[in-house]
Amino acid sequence: MELDPKALALFKEGYDKIIEGIKTLGFDVTDENFADTAARAAKGLHELIHDQTQVRKDVDALLAKTFPAKYTEMVISKHNTCFGVCPHHLLPVIYRISMAYIPTEKVLGLSKLSRLARLIARGPRLQEDLTHELADLLHVNLASQGSAVYIEGLHMCMAARGVGAHEARLVTSGVRGVFLELATREEFIKLVVAPPTTLV
Repeated sequence: MELDPKALALFKEGYDKIIEGIKTLGFDVTDENFADTAARAAKGLHELIHDQTQVRKDVDALLAKTFPAKYTEMVISKHNTCFGVCPHHLLPVIYRISMAYIPTEKVLGLSKLSRLARLIARGPRLQEDLTHELADLLHVNLASQGSAVYIEGLHMCMAARGVGAHEARLVTSGVRGVFLELATREEFIKLVVAPPTTLV
C-alpha cells in the first residue's frame, strides 16, 4: 500500500524526538547505526498502520469479487499470520487469524480471505474490535448464513514490557448467524485449534 507523505513526515518528526529521548538515557545517537533511524522507524510504523480510506476501498473491491456458491458447507481459512499495532502503546501485535463462513449464494476466492485479514489488521485497533469487524464483514457483506473468527494475538506490550508475559496469547472469537448455534461453533473451534499437520 502506498505510504501517505504527510503521515510519514509526522511520524518522522515524532521519531526524531524519540531519538533525542534515547540520547538523554546515555546512548550515543551520533553512532552511524542511528543515521536515518527516525526515517526508517517512521516508514516501519506506517507499514503497520495503513490509510483507512484506502483500506476501505480495497476491502470493498475485494469483497465485490465473488464466485457463485455451489455448496453450503463451512469455508475456513486458518492460521493467517497478520500484524497490527496496540492502540494503548503503539507496539506491534502478531496475530494468528482463523476465519470461516457458510455461503448462501456467493463465495470469495480463498486468497481473498487471507488478504482481508491482513488489510483489516494493519492499524492501531483492539484485538476484540478486529475480531468482530472481520466477523461482520464475512456475514453481512457476503450475505452468508453465518461467520466465525478466532484470533490468537502475541502483544509486544505484554511480552516485551510490563508483565513480560512472552508466553501469553490473547484469544478472542466472534460468531454471527448459524455459528451462534453451539454445534456449528464447536465444529469451527475444533477445526481451527487442531494441531497443525504437514501437507508437503
